[in-house]
Amino acid sequence: MHYFSLRNISVFSGIFLLFFGFTIWMLATLPGSSDMACVVGAYLTAGNVLLNLLLSFIIGLTVVNMVELSSGRKTFISKSGVIGSSLVFLTSFCATCTLPILAGLGIGGALSLVSVHHGLFQTLAVLICAYSLFSSHKKVTSECKICIK
Repeated sequence: MHYFSLRNISVFSGIFLLFFGFTIWMLATLPGSSDMACVVGAYLTAGNVLLNLLLSFIIGLTVVNMVELSSGRKTFISKSGVIGSSLVFLTSFCATCTLPILAGLGIGGALSLVSVHHGLFQTLAVLICAYSLFSSHKKVTSECKICIK
């Protein structure tokens, strides 16, 4: 398997630690929505920590696949991985409390929807990131390294 090379283990470890550390910092320091009020650290719960651990693992493996696909050829970027990662960040804090500039641009209603339906968007983020991992893994394993015609 391509996951066990030293380069890929290093890439995975770096991405995993960076992503997990950043999301835990966001959970602990940024406000979250609790009882319709913004409270600092409201989203720092065991469930959210486990969810961010799982998502960091999935995103780390997806980045390893992207590095594997990009080596020597054109750059491969998983669009679904970017969307899923964005949803993870939006569910790690109360977006309407923290991003008032976006609310001024008219996106406040959509951001409050993310805060109100927090669990639904977390589930959607897991599904999108899992799809990204599946599709990138399928591309890595189905490509032949030496094609002789």
